[in-house]
Amino acid sequence: MATRPIKRFTDIEIRKDTARVSEAGFNILMVITDSNLLSATRRHMRFTTVDSVKTFFGDDSEESLAADAFFNQDPFLVNQPNELQFGRFVDDASAALIECGEDPETTVAVWADISDGEFSITIDGVVRELTGLDFSMVTSLDDVASVIDTALGANGDCYYLVNRFNINSRTTGESSTISLLTTVASPSGTDISGANFLDGATLAGPSNLGGSILSQGQVAEDFSAALEAIEEVNSDWAAMGALAKFRDTAVIDDMADEIESRRKIFLIATNDANTTVLGSTATSSYYVKNANYKRTGFIYHDIESLYPDMSWMGQQLPKPVGSTNWAYKKLAGKAEGAKEDIPAVVLTEAQKDAALDVNCNLYTAALDASFVYFGTMGGGKNPDKEGEYIDIIRNIDFLQARVEEGLLSLLLEKDIVPFSNPGISMVDNRLRSLLDQYGVKQGILVPGSVVTYFPKRSEISQADRDDRLLPDGTFTAELQGAIDTLVIRGTVSI
Repeated sequence: MATRPIKRFTDIEIRKDTARVSEAGFNILMVITDSNLLSATRRHMRFTTVDSVKTFFGDDSEESLAADAFFNQDPFLVNQPNELQFGRFVDDASAALIECGEDPETTVAVWADISDGEFSITIDGVVRELTGLDFSMVTSLDDVASVIDTALGANGDCYYLVNRFNINSRTTGESSTISLLTTVASPSGTDISGANFLDGATLAGPSNLGGSILSQGQVAEDFSAALEAIEEVNSDWAAMGALAKFRDTAVIDDMADEIESRRKIFLIATNDANTTVLGSTATSSYYVKNANYKRTGFIYHDIESLYPDMSWMGQQLPKPVGSTNWAYKKLAGKAEGAKEDIPAVVLTEAQKDAALDVNCNLYTAALDASFVYFGTMGGGKNPDKEGEYIDIIRNIDFLQARVEEGLLSLLLEKDIVPFSNPGISMVDNRLRSLLDQYGVKQGILVPGSVVTYFPKRSEISQADRDDRLLPDGTFTAELQGAIDTLVIRGTVSI
């Protein structure tokens, strides 16, 4: 993984750490999908509503089920998620695809006037000229795509999806290739390859952001390659989830390995009944605990079709960092607008103990109240591999990112920060101001607990002064934390 560029200028580490996320990005979830509707070139897409997810992936898709659980958490829209992202994992060999430009002809009547449409495309190294395309009977853009799909035959498929016509090869892997659309060698009809029709003749680029996107076929990749490809497109998200198909599979271990080296978190539901068997070593929860990972967490549920992980994150991520404990939260259901209720899981005390032993969160009930318990990661709290609290990890990540930004801003906004005691005091004052704003006032650090230290100029070596390096800056502070368990003893008398 590449070194973060900011470290060249400000080297800030807050223990319990690792890629920086914007302040807004700390509220954003990115969900791993293997849908071929999201191309291997685009890799990543943002959505702001459940309906937009359904339009792209389909009403009954797993992506839509996940989005429904994520978005429908707050009927009063006080802490409603503003955004959900999906990232593509090519976990099986993929087909070559052209996503034509985003400005095609969308007036059906214009298409219906064409009975001699034609264009050329190279699929799997063979030029395919489609001629005599008759659109006179079409009544929708899906019908337009269907005419082309029929003409492609066994060579490929054509479909219309959110303002783009798409054509893919029928083969997969590295030999699966595709080209832009061009005019046929000997034109005799209406060329529909480019602008005003399919808009598939020009590649997207800096001066043509809405142009065509080519994704050549590829073999299955490992998750490390997938996550790097997603982050190259966009890394401004703080939490990662995954579709249900990835639960309780070996790839979860790979996901946990990758997220541990990043300043992000990964939460996913598990349906593996072995989670509730004391001593079982066959679960992802056991793997993460045994590795003492602090950035991956699980929530157990016995109904595979539900997304308690998405509901949980949809409820918690929109809240300001430092303002919420992830434990004792009721997951929203139909009353809040979600498609499905998420019932508490009925477990014996022994089964609960088994799940908690591998630091797996439970959606349980007590005194007629349903809630998530304990709100922890799979490990990372201490050498005994207890689960670190999710809010602690998020709070420290947030504080570290804001301190990095604030100290770099000091270097950028000043003509010079002199290497003198007053200059060192400028750095110290900025650090204390940042810790107060993003630590104390944010609800992360205990008021009055912050102590900063920087050496005086005379205490710094000549070599460090020559290198313009201010070393040995430190601070100590107490994390505010939260109360999760109550112990009260009382006596009464007459």
